[in-house]
Amino acid sequence: MAQQGNTYSYFSQLPPWAKGAVVVFGAVVIVGTGVAVTIAIKNAIQKLKENTQERKQGKEIESELKKLEKEGIKPTMTDADATSLAFQIKTGLDGCEMSGTEEIIKDTILQKVQNQADWYLLQEKFGLQMVDNCGWGTGDTQYDLKTLLLEQLDAFDWSFTLYSTLLKEGLAAKGISW
Repeated sequence: MAQQGNTYSYFSQLPPWAKGAVVVFGAVVIVGTGVAVTIAIKNAIQKLKENTQERKQGKEIESELKKLEKEGIKPTMTDADATSLAFQIKTGLDGCEMSGTEEIIKDTILQKVQNQADWYLLQEKFGLQMVDNCGWGTGDTQYDLKTLLLEQLDAFDWSFTLYSTLLKEGLAAKGISW
C-alpha cells in the first residue's frame, strides 16, 4: 500500500545532510527575498525624491525664464543648442575628466551662453543628471548643472585659478549671475 505523505513526512525521511541543505536553502531564499524587497523600496523612494527635486528645480528655472522674457530678455540659444551643450557637458565630465576637457567645457559655455536667459535655459535642459565618479566601483553622483561645474571643473589654468572660478568670472563679466 502506497503511503500518502505530507511535506513533513518527506522531510523526516531525508538524510541529515539533505535536511541541512533544505534549511539553508530556505533561509537563503527568505533572506534574499527580504533584501530584494528592501532594495526595491529604497530605489522607489530615491526615484520619487529625485523626481520631486527635478520638478522643483525645473519650476524655479521656468519661472526665472518667464520673468526674463517679460523684461525682454530671451535666450540666444535654441532648445536644441542648449540640449546639445548640456549633453556635451555631461559626457565631458563623466568619469575621469582631464584638465584639457575641463578647459574646453569652460570655454564652450562662455562662448555659447550670452545672457541670463541662456544660462537658465542651459540649466533647465541639463536638469539633474547621474555622472560617473572617477574610478572603477565608485558609483555615480546626481548633479544639477551648477553643482557639477563647481565640483568637476577643479583643474587649474596657468595662473593657478580653478576653471570653475574662471567660468563664474567669465559669466559675471557678461552680466550673468551664477
